[in-house]
Amino acid sequence: MIGFIELSPANFFAAVIVRNDTSRMLSRMGHDHVVRAIPSQGRIELDTEQVDALSFELSFPARDLIVDADLDRPRVGLPGTIALKDRNATADNMLAKNQLDATRHPELRFACHGIKTGTDTRMQASLTVRNTRCDFELPLDLHVDPHHIRARGQIQLSHTDLGLTPYRAPLGALQNRPELTFVVELDAELNPSR
Repeated sequence: MIGFIELSPANFFAAVIVRNDTSRMLSRMGHDHVVRAIPSQGRIELDTEQVDALSFELSFPARDLIVDADLDRPRVGLPGTIALKDRNATADNMLAKNQLDATRHPELRFACHGIKTGTDTRMQASLTVRNTRCDFELPLDLHVDPHHIRARGQIQLSHTDLGLTPYRAPLGALQNRPELTFVVELDAELNPSR
């Protein structure tokens, strides 16, 4: 069956977990972050009989990234809530010229280039940040039927994979760890193509 999925915050979750480097002198002033991305467009076409041929690209406006939302932190296993001023400071640092450089690079892109199905299901994927494309295989827990799709994937990449340097405060007394954990979840109805 060929149909389409309308992505929304209710059925699609894409986020990255950024860890505080606890070996730094002022690490107690920092914390682990979760940054959620909302796609600017949200429609994916799918043939449930040829899932391996799935191909799509989503763009995420950098300035729409959501930092440490109260509902997102427990969803990825992070404790507590973060004060609004601290969330805003993190967002400012994240969008700055030496990080995502949102002024010159206003969007991030995630693409699916096919799925290898079987006992070890993996999505052939890429993530493009600041014109640096990183290709990877995203392990997937995938369930598809003619009316519904449920998928969850998680992968660890590094800042350097994406052409980035971990954020660090002056003199490096506070810094993020190099690894980044990406989480993607989809639980959606498949609407018939018109």
